[in-house]
Parts: sequence; structure tokens; C-alpha cells
Amino acid sequence: MNTLQDCLLIQWPDEIAAYNAAIKENPNNQSSNSGGRRKRSLVNYSKLWANGRTLKIAFIDAPEAEHKQKIIDAASRWLPYINLTFDFVDGEQGDIRIATKNNVNSSILGTDALLIHPDWPTMSLGVKPDHEDFEVIVTHEFGHALGAMHEHQHPEANIPWDKPKVYEFYRNREMNPLTPEQVDRNLFIPFDTLAAIYTEYDRKSIMHHPVANALTLGNWENPTNREISKKDKKLMRLLYPK
Repeated sequence: MNTLQDCLLIQWPDEIAAYNAAIKENPNNQSSNSGGRRKRSLVNYSKLWANGRTLKIAFIDAPEAEHKQKIIDAASRWLPYINLTFDFVDGEQGDIRIATKNNVNSSILGTDALLIHPDWPTMSLGVKPDHEDFEVIVTHEFGHALGAMHEHQHPEANIPWDKPKVYEFYRNREMNPLTPEQVDRNLFIPFDTLAAIYTEYDRKSIMHHPVANALTLGNWENPTNREISKKDKKLMRLLYPK
């Protein structure tokens, strides 16, 4: 079954603390009226990193050199489209801290990472280097770290989910089963158009999970998007202009 990729997007539960951290990092996050930029992306605008800064990205559990390099290569796919620099380091000191020795793929959204205890990871990349979707999943998780949301939850997506089947599938799968609440947060609940800036819905976005026909009503499916789409590129150029 062409199911959704394993990915949990995590947001800090205290909205006030998340907002304050984002404003301290990037004062431009304070404004909800940002002219043309407000209309351009499916991103929580209050959680973007300060434009032009260097993000220190730490590997906290010492993956093997080849494994680490593959993560660096996949993450760096975003660099041509953003005015940020990535500084990859070993150890526990980083704005983004990656754990690899588990089975979960997840990321804290943007500047919410600043609220995570400095000894804890902000991103989990359980996908193994020999997985066919390794590059896709790593690129996707780094999109979240930059502030991008799940495209399949775009307010205009209108995916005809067969919700009982989706709940059943994720509840019963062997690896990383999800609760109904986790399914809702990562698949079904659309973004509030007042709290997000977005382009028109992009089925080709690398931030869009594949959707199996068996989990929808009628005849609706979406393949695995393996490349950063044209709209993804345009989005990042607008969010982090050079």
C-alpha cells in the first residue's frame, strides 16, 4: 500500500512560550501582516528562523560517517533556496539536534526547537540509509525544521479521507502505531488560514505525504514526491530571501 510516510510534526504545546521564543529569535515573526509574504506559503509564519543566520545542526548520537553524510546531503538540498547556512557538528550543542538510533521520523517545527531541553533531540531520523525514501524523508523533516507544515493539511487540500480505514491502518501497523489523536494532528486537521501563510495547494510538494487510494473515498491518491517542487523552492526563497 502506498501509505503516508512516517512523520510526526511536533509543535510546542504552550503557544505563548512558542510565540515569545519565535519573536526573540526573529522580530519579523511578530507581524501577521507581512505583505506579499503572507500569501505565499503553508508555513507557520511565527516560527521562522532569523533570516541570514547560521543554524548549528548537531548529531547527538554519533551516526557512522556515511550515514551522517547522507543526512547532510539531503538536508543541504534546501540551501540553494534559503538565506541560511547549516553548520553540522557532533555532540549535543546545536539549534537543531538530530537523533538517529530509533524508529521514529519527527521534527519540531521551526523555532519551537529553541524551547526543547538542550540535552534532548529536536529531530528524530529513524529512517535507515538504505531505505528507498531516505533522502525524501530527511529533506521533509528539515522542511519542518525550517518552518514548513504538512502540505496534505493545506486548508484547500480537501483530501477525501476514509477516516475509519485510516485510523484502523495506523492503529494496527507493526511499526510506530499512531493514536487517533496523532492521526488527526498529522493528517486530518487543516491549518487555520488566519495562523498560516500559504500558497495554493501543491500536490507535488515534498512536504506532502503520499496518500494511498485504499485510504480515501472514491479514486484519490498521491504518489511519493521525491523532489523539492517549484512551489517549495519559491516558498523558501520568499521566507528566507537572499
